[in-house]
Amino acid sequence: MSIKNLLLLAGLASLTAADSCNPLTSTSCSANTALAGSFSEDFSSASSYFTDEKMPGEITYGSDGLSMTLTKQGDNPTLMSNFYIMYGKVEVMMKAAPGQGIVSSFFLQSDDLDELDLEWVGSDDTQFQSNYFSKGNTTTYDRGEFHGVNEPETTYHNYTMDWEMDKTTWYLDGVAVRVLENTTSEGYLQTPMYVKMGIWAGGDPSNAPGTIEWAGGLTDYSKAPFTMNIQKVIVTDYSTGSEYSYGDQSGSWESIECKDGAIYGRYQQALMDFAELTNGGNVTEAVVSASSSVSSVESTSTVASSSIISTSEVVSTSSSSSPSSSSSAAITSTTSTTSSSTSTSAKATTFSKATTSAKATTSITSISTTKMSTVSPTSVEKSSSLDAAEKTASVAHTSSSQAVKVASDMANGLTTNFKLATLPLLLLSLL
Repeated sequence: MSIKNLLLLAGLASLTAADSCNPLTSTSCSANTALAGSFSEDFSSASSYFTDEKMPGEITYGSDGLSMTLTKQGDNPTLMSNFYIMYGKVEVMMKAAPGQGIVSSFFLQSDDLDELDLEWVGSDDTQFQSNYFSKGNTTTYDRGEFHGVNEPETTYHNYTMDWEMDKTTWYLDGVAVRVLENTTSEGYLQTPMYVKMGIWAGGDPSNAPGTIEWAGGLTDYSKAPFTMNIQKVIVTDYSTGSEYSYGDQSGSWESIECKDGAIYGRYQQALMDFAELTNGGNVTEAVVSASSSVSSVESTSTVASSSIISTSEVVSTSSSSSPSSSSSAAITSTTSTTSSSTSTSAKATTFSKATTSAKATTSITSISTTKMSTVSPTSVEKSSSLDAAEKTASVAHTSSSQAVKVASDMANGLTTNFKLATLPLLLLSLL
């Protein structure tokens, strides 16, 4: 493809990205529907939490969960959540698609292009990739990291992204493999994000050579179909409210307004929900309307209000019997002992090191009495072993080849679904 054509397509991608309404450049963007709750989805049938983007390809549901299949050139089956979370934890039990040039993706992204990624390249059955972007900044491509995993294309593994105010942790089968502190010079993720998943051909012959190389080589469509399988997705939102909106164009977490709620307003409840769900239990799930811009969250009981939420209110327990979950070190107990964990107000202070904001402390520590999921009496906290894992989490080599990923989206006509606004800077940097 000529440089002229690349620049032309980059311009078209920019226009498409602008159409999606970036709150950093527009003051008229719609508010984001808030999850403000927790749920577990087994995809035995079409999910009320996710919308089929109607891209070419096949999406099927059944007793084994979700299958997303690329059958021919140009296919890109994609699901996108009809809700957003403002900090939270997302877990997927999945098998990646095999096949040279085939890429399986599971990621979180905000309207102003904060992003957390999990990706698998079909020709590599030994590792997966983690990555992140802040405000669509692609001036450097040293954020991606590789992590060893045993046969991810034939074996279900549990992958988790725990997006907290002070750090983000990626887990594989309950073990932390990467920790990103909010002090990173590359920028930290701090605006409401939706969840997206899909399969696409990075090795399409029409793609740039760098993209094809990153994807493991040319895609041989004669070997289609290529299928990624998702057995379960668990999501919990750390914040409350019916919708999240941008109060200004700073892109800061302090600018995010939670209608009828608060940032980090259900952190303690979310931890209990997540432990209950990963342990096979049930919670009162959030109810999100796909046809409405505002979600409704049902609760079987009203939770007493509190002016301060502290993780010291969360209690220590024994280790879980479920090693595949990132909360395997946190399980239910009928006996509660007070923990000495750091309070969420301390998290706020850590996050906003440059300023002491009354607004920050107030908004994070206040809690809504009506937007809480109800679980059976449960006590949960990350155990010291998991804390140690976070501190000693090892990561493999850093990838610069991640830079070419978006170019393949463009060439395949997939830019409306995968990381639009990063494309122009990417292409210019490759010239």
